[in-house]
Amino acid sequence: MPEAEKLYDTQILVQTHDADQDFVKYMVSVFLTHMPGYNASLEKAAADNDWKNVHFFAHKMKASIDLFDLKILRDFIRQLDAKAKNETDTETIAADVEFVSGYIKRCIAQMKVDFEL
Repeated sequence: MPEAEKLYDTQILVQTHDADQDFVKYMVSVFLTHMPGYNASLEKAAADNDWKNVHFFAHKMKASIDLFDLKILRDFIRQLDAKAKNETDTETIAADVEFVSGYIKRCIAQMKVDFEL
């Protein structure tokens, strides 16, 4: 059953590309192609206490999170990125990654339904 509330917003893409729905769908397909791998790598890095790679993948995910206006994750991913980079509050990183990963997975599922991909 699809989520009642949209987890993402394509408004930035619509505004910057003259409401070109083909382009929006293309960008969604790019998100769907790359984000699951980044997400899995982020999970693995956190499980391995590999803060360098947690930082790397959290940093890599920021642009897509911003582009699709995942409001809940916007500041959260930056905090996670900073914690991993600076190796601070490392005891909370696993829970942070679990939150990010779960949200991304739900977002991916919603996009697949919404865009029939």
